[in-house]
Amino acid sequence: MLFRSKESTMTGTISDIKDFMFTITSDGNDYAFTFDNDKKPEGLAEVKDGDKVTVTYTGTVSAVDAFSGTVVSVKAQIGRASCRERV
Repeated sequence: MLFRSKESTMTGTISDIKDFMFTITSDGNDYAFTFDNDKKPEGLAEVKDGDKVTVTYTGTVSAVDAFSGTVVSVKAQIGRASCRERV
């Protein structure tokens, strides 16, 4: 049997982009997404601090707890900040 991790998305304003993490501000909360230094998420190099982006990820993210999962992609967006899940 093949199990696929459920992907979720979050849209917000990106900031504090570093070699191993970045922060998304959505609905007034900050969410830190981390990744392996040698595995930067698809699209991260094309965005800059202050851009509205949609992050696709697996795992869980919270304003309080550390991110546990994988960032699949980061894409520039136009629109309102939100968070949703997809199967």
